Amino acid sequence: MRSGSSLGIGVHAKATDCDEKKPRDRTLVQSRYLAQIRDMLPHSSVFLLVGSLIVLPAHARTAPVRGPDPQATARTHNLIPVPASVAWGRGVLRLDSTATIDVVRHEDARLSRAIARFRGRLERRLGAEMSHAPASSAATATFRIDVASAGDAVQSVNENESYTITVDSERVTLQAPTVTGALRGLETLMQLLTQREGRYELPAVAIRDAPRYPWRGLLVDVARHFIPVEGIKRTLDGMAAVKLNVLHWHLTDDQGFRIESKRYPKLQSSGSDGDFYTQEQVRDVVAYARDRGIRIVPEFDMPSHSTTWFIGYPELASIPGTYGIVRTFGGGDASFDPTIEATYRFLDRFIGEIAPLFPDAYWHVGGDEVTARHWNESRRVRAYKRAHGIRTNAQLQGAFNRRLSRILATHGKKMVGWDEILYPGLPKSTVVQSWRSDGRLERATAQGYRGLQSAPYYLDRIKTAEEHYLADVDPSGDGVAAGRGTLVLGGEACMWTEHVNAETIDSRLWPRLGAIAERFWSPREVNDVGDMYRRLNALDAQLLEYDIGRALHIQRMVRRMSPDESVRHAVESLLEAVAPPTFLERIRGQGTTTLTPLVHMIDAAVPDPWGRWETERLVAASVADTQVARSGANELQTQADARDSLVTLFTRWRDALGPIRVGAMTSRFVAEALPIAEALSRASEIGLEALGHLGAGERPEPDWSSRSMVELAAYETPRNLLRLEIVGPVRRLVQAAEAGVSATTGR
Repeated sequence: MRSGSSLGIGVHAKATDCDEKKPRDRTLVQSRYLAQIRDMLPHSSVFLLVGSLIVLPAHARTAPVRGPDPQATARTHNLIPVPASVAWGRGVLRLDSTATIDVVRHEDARLSRAIARFRGRLERRLGAEMSHAPASSAATATFRIDVASAGDAVQSVNENESYTITVDSERVTLQAPTVTGALRGLETLMQLLTQREGRYELPAVAIRDAPRYPWRGLLVDVARHFIPVEGIKRTLDGMAAVKLNVLHWHLTDDQGFRIESKRYPKLQSSGSDGDFYTQEQVRDVVAYARDRGIRIVPEFDMPSHSTTWFIGYPELASIPGTYGIVRTFGGGDASFDPTIEATYRFLDRFIGEIAPLFPDAYWHVGGDEVTARHWNESRRVRAYKRAHGIRTNAQLQGAFNRRLSRILATHGKKMVGWDEILYPGLPKSTVVQSWRSDGRLERATAQGYRGLQSAPYYLDRIKTAEEHYLADVDPSGDGVAAGRGTLVLGGEACMWTEHVNAETIDSRLWPRLGAIAERFWSPREVNDVGDMYRRLNALDAQLLEYDIGRALHIQRMVRRMSPDESVRHAVESLLEAVAPPTFLERIRGQGTTTLTPLVHMIDAAVPDPWGRWETERLVAASVADTQVARSGANELQTQADARDSLVTLFTRWRDALGPIRVGAMTSRFVAEALPIAEALSRASEIGLEALGHLGAGERPEPDWSSRSMVELAAYETPRNLLRLEIVGPVRRLVQAAEAGVSATTGR
């Protein structure tokens, strides 16, 4: 389920990932970036960004040109996730402040609040107040919202989330069987809204949509590093935008107990360092989530990952003693004692107190990484196993889970657990969540259990959006071929926070989470990587209205690293092509604990930086690989334009080294970037040399290619835990130059 250990700045690492926007000259870039975001941002946000453009990262200052097959671009617009069925019509619906909204059939407070939020977002984009009076009739309303019913009193895994949208030149009709379906449709309308020639409009379209999977979740670990309520709400806003519907709230672990218990107050007073959610805050977050069509499933990890339970109540541990909050990362040895009735009485009372805070039918018990060392050392546990014919600790955990499942059932809850809980005798109502990739989901569903897939979707591993996107929830094909039908409920992305805190979590979630959300929602056949990256750009800009975005993250982090604007701009340029270390690289290279300030260059760097994919696409265009090189403008980017764009990129990256050297003399944070800045500068010089050879149509001198390849290979080694992400595309340019690819004919 997670990994753990420690690290320290100053070692080497490597990176992945990809941002997405195309930088150029600063003046031109500023105007293009504003033009891009006006299509998707609230009106007021544009003015906010105008005032702060000088500190926006360079990669956020230009309109993207990446993309896929032009037909895919036309089909998908800026929609993410892509709907099940889209039929584009002719014409547009122009919108202004005279637009009206009318609700027919069902209307309730939840729907009214959703429409009020929708109207507010429209008003901010239009820059004018819309009429709040109902239309004179449904026939004359600009937006006709037709909802059949409220849906489930408590949103369930069986909730109908389907909707249809029809837009013509006169009006929009949104129809949904439930309020939850209407919420999904309203988000689609916001993504359809575009600006052209100074006016906002919706394209004529007919959409029929429903999710591929009913459980589309995100785990947020708040035990390792606490995420305050405002961060959780911001995450919920982003989740709603991409139609995710489950927040899996990991509330307890060895490093923190993050919820208030009034019955057992020593849980939070001893186990949280003062950072926990009050019960009133939990109710507020649950209500906030429900308003956005999101269920909340709490996780209280047991029998292991449970140290913070025992700080205040050591009698529950297999080996009673003195316990303290664990500051390092990894699986702890402390475990509940499954052999004493006091454990089950305590858990029964605790669950009875907390269960009403979470109306959802499911309760996650963790159950992973039970090292069982304390079970092996406990004479009482060993004697219990002998007396009851229990041979293994896995059998003992199975017995514990069966008791726990019965307790949960008395409080109206069904058990969810990580795949280690799968053991004979587990109630069939249990949902098994697969975090290991060796066929665990298939194994669970083959035994008749419903399952969730998480193995490919660990965002803290710092994989690219592409890697997450191409990993299917159920590789065998929706489970149908294997006779598993609807047992595969869906999947959850996971954000474990060993190396993530309240300041950095947004940049680790977004926009990559949008790609995973599409995998959970859209048809299996939607898998065009280039088009996905184009639409992630649009999502990244859209999420600025919730104060979420890579540009904002980099801007905030870099601003405090240096007072020198030229140094900040150079670092921002560097971070277009540099990624943080993978989870294991950071574990091996930096000795972090829960007390380590996450303020270093590796924390400013974003997963999947824009320069990786953009350089790949431009290089492909430069060597006439049309499968990769198609742009988001519904046409192929010319070879000459692609090479010009690469010259601009490589020149900026090469020239970032000088200001970074200056900044490194006075800022230890900037100094952390100096080794990777030197690598980026030299790799960019090699790219420029290759482009020069290609432009002249001449092969380089005999040993240039081999020397360049050796040098580039060296730059794949991480430097101060930062990874250079453009080595592969530059290597391809060198190969093209060596092969003698001409400037105009491709070969």
